[in-house]
Amino acid sequence: MNLDTARRFVDGLRQDIPLAGFMGLEAVAADDRSLTLRAPLAPNVNDKGTAFAGSLASLSTVTGWALLMLWAHERLGPCLVAVSHSELRYRHPVMQDFTATATLPDDEALTQLCHRIASHGRGRVTLSIRLDGGEAGAVTQTATYAVWPAPAD
Repeated sequence: MNLDTARRFVDGLRQDIPLAGFMGLEAVAADDRSLTLRAPLAPNVNDKGTAFAGSLASLSTVTGWALLMLWAHERLGPCLVAVSHSELRYRHPVMQDFTATATLPDDEALTQLCHRIASHGRGRVTLSIRLDGGEAGAVTQTATYAVWPAPAD
């Protein structure tokens, strides 16, 4: 995956999921193992002048989802991805624009995911997502996503 592919994906995401557009999401970095999305503070601010916790959770979750959508499409063809479990830890308030970086698990976990999809029609994989906004690791998330082939049209 490259940054241009990620940017095209996020452009479509902003049209398909209105919240992504309202949040001002943009892809700022991408490689074969990770994806970083950015959101500006202004449309995501709360009554305390810091980033709204719901926006932080949304950016983290969407970043993991988008990384898996792009990875699955490149390796397995059209797939659907949904978060099935998530744990967030809010470590520091976020008082500026913020980014979330999702990282794929090791190759063994991805191979197991592919085998599970081939044998059972769906699989699960856990990602780590780090959100930075002034403080590195202001929010950390561990999220498990289900992945399965998209139905044929």
